[in-house]
Amino acid sequence: MRRILGAGVAATLLVTGGAVGAGTAVAAGDPTYYVDPAEDKVLMPGEGWVWLTPSGGGGDQGGGPDGTYVYALSKKPLTDATWSGGGLPAGLEVDAADGCRTKSGVAGVYLCDVKDWNNPGPDISATSTAADGTTAYYSLVYVPRGASLDAGVKEAQTAGSQPIGTRRSHATITAKTKAHVAQNTMTLSTPTLPAGGSVQHTVQLHAVDKGRLLLSLSEAPGFRRWDEGEVKVSVDGVGAGGAAGAECDHSLGEIGYGGDIRCDIKEPGDYTITYGLKAGATAPAWRLRNTAAYEVYTFGTGNPEKASDFAVGSSIPVTERYRLVGRAADGELYDYRGTGKAPRLFSSDLVGHSLDWNQYSALTRLGPVTVQSTGPGAVARDKSGVLWFYRMAGDGGIYVEQRLRVGGGWNVFNTLTGASDLTGDKKADLLARDTTGTLWLYQGTGNPAAPFTAKVKVGSGWSIYNSLVGGTDVTGDGKADLVARDTAGKQWLYAGTGVASRPFGGRVQIGTGWQIYNSMVAPGDLNSDGKADLVARDTSGVLWYYQGTGVAAKPYAARVKVGGGWQKFNLLF
Repeated sequence: MRRILGAGVAATLLVTGGAVGAGTAVAAGDPTYYVDPAEDKVLMPGEGWVWLTPSGGGGDQGGGPDGTYVYALSKKPLTDATWSGGGLPAGLEVDAADGCRTKSGVAGVYLCDVKDWNNPGPDISATSTAADGTTAYYSLVYVPRGASLDAGVKEAQTAGSQPIGTRRSHATITAKTKAHVAQNTMTLSTPTLPAGGSVQHTVQLHAVDKGRLLLSLSEAPGFRRWDEGEVKVSVDGVGAGGAAGAECDHSLGEIGYGGDIRCDIKEPGDYTITYGLKAGATAPAWRLRNTAAYEVYTFGTGNPEKASDFAVGSSIPVTERYRLVGRAADGELYDYRGTGKAPRLFSSDLVGHSLDWNQYSALTRLGPVTVQSTGPGAVARDKSGVLWFYRMAGDGGIYVEQRLRVGGGWNVFNTLTGASDLTGDKKADLLARDTTGTLWLYQGTGNPAAPFTAKVKVGSGWSIYNSLVGGTDVTGDGKADLVARDTAGKQWLYAGTGVASRPFGGRVQIGTGWQIYNSMVAPGDLNSDGKADLVARDTSGVLWYYQGTGVAAKPYAARVKVGGGWQKFNLLF
């Protein structure tokens, strides 16, 4: 918090720091130390609270402060030497004042010892019954060690009649109801931004209160978060028209998160905020969301917000990224989110579902799952033979915990395999093999409450396979395929036809020696080249990456090691 000031500024502090006249509160101690000015606070009744401590301070002599912060709180402006308004009005109250003591016999005055940046002060809250517009006036005076505290108290009580100095300032605390703050309204206009071009967006702001307008640009729902340098969109200037009293600025470089455009609104009125966006010629076809928040409250969730989505007009698609999920021995799920880049293909995290996923004897996703949690969902069979359907969360998690019952009797199958769309209707399907080796197709309906139609026989003799991996287009023809490994370790490709009555063509051998793996999954395109990949875990727990080629005769390139330790999972899907 230490700040270094130039000689000219330090000299000014000596003049402006104390009260005018005899008994100044700042005559002793280091005369160069200062605190930042007090700020107006706005609280939401029943929710808002605020700490009155200064946001910062410093000096050019090194070290921290050593003295007392004097806070004076009043129902009236701080200009009355008789202190007839001392204390807070009804609806505002002091919650805590750690490190402080009240001034004996003086209502609303707190003396807080400050040394080396401990920064004490009262906490003020607005009760649920606080009337709209309830206002308190407060001041802060810093009194160095050895100076007169009585003089400091008097200075704080009358701070409103004196100029704000480097050790003395004053401001207000106001309660404003949510209904009042909701009168601040915004209308957004966000036309398409062409790749290689620019566009102007506007926010029409009707401000009945002072506040700060924050505009944050992020991915729209259904789109993943981008990497640095990937979106290729930046803010190209910002301005404000209409009522006087708007000061605007914006972040430099590519758009990010947490406030790309900021406008401080000093006076109520009607404003038109205009900002430019520009996109690089190779910007992908993102869909972006502009979220506008008008921050009136210092603390409270009732600040008005408005969102508007717009597209980047581009022929370059946004590459999807996919995830791999592992079930650990304790039943927890671990989420491995695809990075889109080799060699570090995944970032990992514990999913945190409360459910024990070990209750299921079979578990498969119906198709690849994106990092933003879109996809066709998953099915899980419990040990009693009941099949359950899990919808996608769509919020960055994975599955909605509220499962939907599909039906009983699924213990007749020894393999369940999510197959994506085998029939060409854009709905994800499920393959099930029974104990006689017959393979069945459950065509997807797209209805979570009844996700499958009646089963249809695909063929017999499928007991020769101990692994079936479906869900991706291996051949690059736009149809979902199936990869099967036989008991001798040979890998076979069944190319999809897109026809429900005959979903696969004849098998083609694509490899040998695959018996070294105890788990294989086709998560989707892991390196952002537009081709479906595969991962396989060997018996020592090492995970290997097989990059897809999109060529049916040789669908995978030579394997690349991802890393060890994957034996902790009893299931990968």
